[in-house]
Amino acid sequence: MMARTPSPHLGSPGRASPRHFARWCAEQGWFVHPLAPGLKIPPANCARCRETIAGQPNPDYIPHKVEECRCIAAGRHCHGVRAATTDLALIDQWWSENPAYGIGIAAGPSNLLIVDLDLHQSTPPDPEKILPGLDLPDDLDPQSIRSGLDALDLLCSLRRAPLLTESPETFSVRTPSGGLHLWYAVADGSQWCMDSRGRLGWQIDIRADRSYAVAPGTRTRDGLYMPEGACRTPAPLPRWLANDLARTGLKRRTPLRQPLARPNLPDFAAGRGYVATAVREELEAVAACRSGRNDQLNKSAFSLGQLVGAGLVNRDDVHQALTEAAQAAGIDPHETKAQSTIRRALEAGSRVPRRIGAPT
Repeated sequence: MMARTPSPHLGSPGRASPRHFARWCAEQGWFVHPLAPGLKIPPANCARCRETIAGQPNPDYIPHKVEECRCIAAGRHCHGVRAATTDLALIDQWWSENPAYGIGIAAGPSNLLIVDLDLHQSTPPDPEKILPGLDLPDDLDPQSIRSGLDALDLLCSLRRAPLLTESPETFSVRTPSGGLHLWYAVADGSQWCMDSRGRLGWQIDIRADRSYAVAPGTRTRDGLYMPEGACRTPAPLPRWLANDLARTGLKRRTPLRQPLARPNLPDFAAGRGYVATAVREELEAVAACRSGRNDQLNKSAFSLGQLVGAGLVNRDDVHQALTEAAQAAGIDPHETKAQSTIRRALEAGSRVPRRIGAPT
């Protein structure tokens, strides 16, 4: 078993490498992906995954859906947040490729909601934009609201709640510009929407779902992202704040997806190789499915049947692994329909063997 990464010296700049921070974040259950050195955006995709280069059509581009990208299945970090992982071997591989990569944390898969409080030098807004939809105190001087931190403090005051920005009782990150990120744990990251339009408050952004936050240990051209305070664990999202986020339309009535179920993975799904990654992703897709489960089971069994046909995995082993993954999704392992779906899809897929390296 791989040893856990010691908690990095989060309060001392430069004492831990970005790779060390990335490993530590993954061990907290947070899904990690690289950021381009010195920037807050992911590195560019490979040539086959970029439609254009320098504004011109890319002749090497191979049309494909992001969800089906072979690069992600092969353990590369194309498509940024979509490739986020907790796989320590992949993280080691990525940061060995470029030790200067920054660290992005995919909010939704990590079941995190991050309140991003900006500290931009700008003129205070019209009063109705400070906390949209709420009546402000009659004695409030709008000129006193100079940042997202001030706007959130005002919201806390209106709700008669403790100030969230003073000695934060949740994992928090100070940005190079002096802004503050408050990280909160939520039960289902797919319930919450990202927002960069200040729907909750002026200079308040919400990192959720498919958006990401910059993790501590990341150095950009503006400086280093560092933890604030001593807390190293995201606290549950305060109920009153959740209610305000719902009021502003940032909570979905019906989650887009359920939290990822983790099946018991067989030995041949371990490691970093293409086959192991492909098997692992198909089994996890089945285990996490909550609607259209038989369709997903059919699709994944066909895909894995292609590996069987290529002689890369054993049919019986794959059948058993799919049965266990389906059980994690709530399907009775003895259900006749499910077993028939697995058997027929494996047979159909094996008649079309997978050619490793073939374009999608």
